[in-house]
Amino acid sequence: MAAIGAIRKHGVLLLVIIGLALLAFILGDLSNVTRTFSNKYVMAKIDGKKMDQTYSQEYEENTALMRLLQGKSSFDDNEMYQIHEMTWQQLLQSKVMDKELEKLGMAYTPQMIEDYKENMIASLSSQQPNQFIAQFANALAGLYGPENAMRIISDIETLSNNEQTKDLYNAYKALVRIAINAEKSQQYLALAQNTVYFSDPMAKQLAKDNSMAMVSLMTVNPELSAFQNLKADVDEKAMKDFYTSHKDDMFDVKTPSRDINVAIFPINPTPADLKNIEDSVRKDYAAFTQATSIAEYNTGRGNGILDSTYFKESDINLPELDSLIFKSAVGSFIEPFTYENVKWYFGKVFGAANRPDSVLVASIELPFKTAQYKEAPYSKKEARLLADSLRQVINAGTSIFALQPNYLYGREQGDTTFWMPERGTMPEIYNNLLNTPNGGIYVYKATNGYILFQVLDRTQLIEKRQFVLYEYDITASDATVNALRSQANQFAAGVTNNEEFLASAAKQGVQVVNGQNITGMMSNIGQLPNCHEIVSWSFSDDVKKDAISDVFNINRMFFAVATVAKVRETGVQKYNNVKDEIKTILERKAKLDLVAEQLNKDLASGDMNALAQKYAVAVNDSVMLSFAGDYYMNRGVDSKAIGQIFSLPKNKPTAVAGNNIDYVVNVIETRDGQASANLMMEKNYLQNAVIGRERNENTLMSYLIGQTKVLDNRVRFYQK
Repeated sequence: MAAIGAIRKHGVLLLVIIGLALLAFILGDLSNVTRTFSNKYVMAKIDGKKMDQTYSQEYEENTALMRLLQGKSSFDDNEMYQIHEMTWQQLLQSKVMDKELEKLGMAYTPQMIEDYKENMIASLSSQQPNQFIAQFANALAGLYGPENAMRIISDIETLSNNEQTKDLYNAYKALVRIAINAEKSQQYLALAQNTVYFSDPMAKQLAKDNSMAMVSLMTVNPELSAFQNLKADVDEKAMKDFYTSHKDDMFDVKTPSRDINVAIFPINPTPADLKNIEDSVRKDYAAFTQATSIAEYNTGRGNGILDSTYFKESDINLPELDSLIFKSAVGSFIEPFTYENVKWYFGKVFGAANRPDSVLVASIELPFKTAQYKEAPYSKKEARLLADSLRQVINAGTSIFALQPNYLYGREQGDTTFWMPERGTMPEIYNNLLNTPNGGIYVYKATNGYILFQVLDRTQLIEKRQFVLYEYDITASDATVNALRSQANQFAAGVTNNEEFLASAAKQGVQVVNGQNITGMMSNIGQLPNCHEIVSWSFSDDVKKDAISDVFNINRMFFAVATVAKVRETGVQKYNNVKDEIKTILERKAKLDLVAEQLNKDLASGDMNALAQKYAVAVNDSVMLSFAGDYYMNRGVDSKAIGQIFSLPKNKPTAVAGNNIDYVVNVIETRDGQASANLMMEKNYLQNAVIGRERNENTLMSYLIGQTKVLDNRVRFYQK
């Protein structure tokens, strides 16, 4: 496979194009997850191989990719740990696929991976581009424009060793890895499909069994108030028998988990707080309207230099603010207003201009030697003198396009002409380009080279505005926060176990959120987001069942006190630890049977319509059911009920208990199964049932992962 091109030197212009726009991503607040890991612990192992470094690197890459695709500089706890879970599942699946493909003699070599990467990039020029690289290209186009996006992708390898562009390169690495993993899985599953054989006798048996039934059907929820007096008794022997039968499947814990109860104390501003905030905003606004200079007022507030950026209307994302700014005269004040009871705003429109939104330029790059770029062709002085000389030559009438081939340094001449958008370009560069007439030359000195821009054209003028906006958070006062913290501390000090915790919360009217089967790398507890700090506490070595936490301050949104209601470690759980769970399961099953008995008693003295009226449920007529059909094909009737329905006599309404709900069924007509020509339909059905559908592919992947020796100790390394 021919290479796209030799690895190119660091492109000066490429770094400028990326410029400040990329810094917003790099300077996000995710640095707290980059740790120096202790050698005392191993974070993760797969089949005995330590994965600490690999996992950390792939998490960093995935985070960079999510920042790019979602246009964010940082993530909240919930989003961060979604990325953690995505990274872990990708790593597990990748190692499992590598192992399985190696057994088949189909391991991916480094050269195969390089070829795949080249084909991905080359596909962007085809009618059917690779979906992964196309998504990457679209994200780049949104930031830098389509032409610059292609330029960046073509030069992607030059970004790896520069701190300003490393985040973008990591995003690319994540995308390539995800694409290759998808390719490996697709090949393995396709091979698995092609090696499955279904015999004619098996297909004929399916055709015979796949009888059809037309029925009238109604579903009845066993939790209706009409059945609340039906109580199911479950004895100890039945519970122990159930445990013995299901301990190796239902009660074999693969991943440690906790049940956590959380008492929450929301941090909301009081009416007095709201009045004080509004008074402060209006006082500052009055001072703002009297200020002799916006710049001085801005500096006096500690906001630094006044932002002189020009915005077009579509750049402003705050609802209604866009029309307010563009309908107001220059010099108009933006009076105080609130947004979703979260912030107060006020400001002023202080400038307007008609400006092009992008400029077409041709460029020549003259990189010079730096400590990071020692292979550059020029010294700084040589590059400056050459830049001056080329400017004079072009101004004298020589075409920049005639000169470009002498200064490509491994690049392609098509990469040297492009549209430079205002949004995402350094203001210094863009403003100088606007001040340069078409055909004129502007020379920019970058940190590692000089760039000559010849302005060729510019887009149509569009109205843009300059404005300043000051914001105030609507938050609880320190006095309110301290009072709530004190209340939470008193609550925590007054309880010693989970039972007391729940009783005290009920007595005081404190809201409790119940989280079940919370694993170590989760962030949410029930409906509460960003709670990984609580989850980490619950997995600490010294925290046992019934432990009571200190008070947590969760994102300044609420105080929380937690207790561990249940601990599940890996391995088969002891009977006493799952006794309550078994009792709930068996009581539910027994109640379904009791409800079916009650419904059959009702049917003895009435018909389905009378039953439907009594329990306020609907009767569905002419429902077709298939004995071998899937759940979704059978109107949601589960397999347990289907087995009973096909043994019922015709025209005799009967209630049967399913796995989770009761059904009342009247069988109107049945039809024997008929084999299709060449048994093709039956074999396709079997193929889909065994391995063809996504749910079965996931089942296969879960099985393969289940056969893999895994150590997941990440919670120790990502605690807060």
